[in-house]
Amino acid sequence: MKLNGTRLKEARYFRKMTITELAKRVGITKQMISRYERETGEPSLETFQKIVSVLKFPINFFAEPDINNFHSLGTFYRSRLTATQTEKRPSEFYQKVACYVRDYFEETLEFPKLSKFNVTFDNPEDAANYIRKTWRLGTDPIPNMMRLLEEHGIIVYIVQTNSKKVNAHSGWMSIGDRSYFIVALDSNSDNFFSQQFSLAHELGHYVLHSGVNPQIIEKEEYRKMEQEAEEFASCFLLPSDTFTKSVLGFENDLEHYIALKFKWYTSMNAMIVRARGLRLIDADNYLKLQKRISYKKWRKKEPGDEKIELMKPEAFKEAFNLLVDNHLLNPSLLSNNIASQYQVSIPNEVLSQIIGVDISKFKGEIIKLRSF
Repeated sequence: MKLNGTRLKEARYFRKMTITELAKRVGITKQMISRYERETGEPSLETFQKIVSVLKFPINFFAEPDINNFHSLGTFYRSRLTATQTEKRPSEFYQKVACYVRDYFEETLEFPKLSKFNVTFDNPEDAANYIRKTWRLGTDPIPNMMRLLEEHGIIVYIVQTNSKKVNAHSGWMSIGDRSYFIVALDSNSDNFFSQQFSLAHELGHYVLHSGVNPQIIEKEEYRKMEQEAEEFASCFLLPSDTFTKSVLGFENDLEHYIALKFKWYTSMNAMIVRARGLRLIDADNYLKLQKRISYKKWRKKEPGDEKIELMKPEAFKEAFNLLVDNHLLNPSLLSNNIASQYQVSIPNEVLSQIIGVDISKFKGEIIKLRSF
């Protein structure tokens, strides 16, 4: 087999390995790994097998040609300005897999159509109000942002990237003439309320920044877009009129905001920030509330965070189960089926995370090679 250097680099990035680390584990020089990635050298069969064994990708992944059927318009990372490239790179492969899985499932099943908005908004609050009206949400609280996004055609998945800084990201992906908007949460999202806000934030990017490639814009412009998405999330989760009514008379009462978490499905701190934005509390009282939160050590974990279970995506899991139950899909062949159609052999561990089913469903090992 001829080794595809781009695929080797992609697998190495996914495993968060440097060239030096991979070379050490394979038992060759880093110069040789670099040559393989640039396709100016070919590994022996034994070295090829060692590379596959270390990176734990299907052997065919490294030999398949790139047919350029996948296109990304870039990704919005909530921590782009502080997260390293090493932390962000695995998400690129996860996004690609999510796109292939959705496209493959869509050959047989009908998913909700993705809403598209040809509207320019003056500010994030106008955008939030427009989406609430278009989606017929009124001004009621939103109990499950994940289900809402899936019901409107947005792909959502949760994966474990072991990143301490990237807890959510989103972006436009396409295969051929089909386009998808993909939102990902890292499994480090430790409570329901942070999930809610992260998903609303990514919805803000979808509504406000479609057509923008976040990888090629300046830092200041990117920072502005992040602020807009943050404001959109606040306005979308906490519509001004009804939220104001629930706060009036208790604007400076920290305990009241704790109780309101279970009415608005939004964190206490997010509600306090929104109340300040609506001028329901002045700067002095806002500062006092924030100091009390810090004093009580509620900055990372608020009272009641554990009372609502974490959300889990359902669309891919339901589609998978529907196909399996109707004998339209053999789970152990899913990776092969996707590879046959898109020329990308995907590790079962990745499919397991993207779809949200236990890896045992796929049966068998991903790679069957002798150990080194």
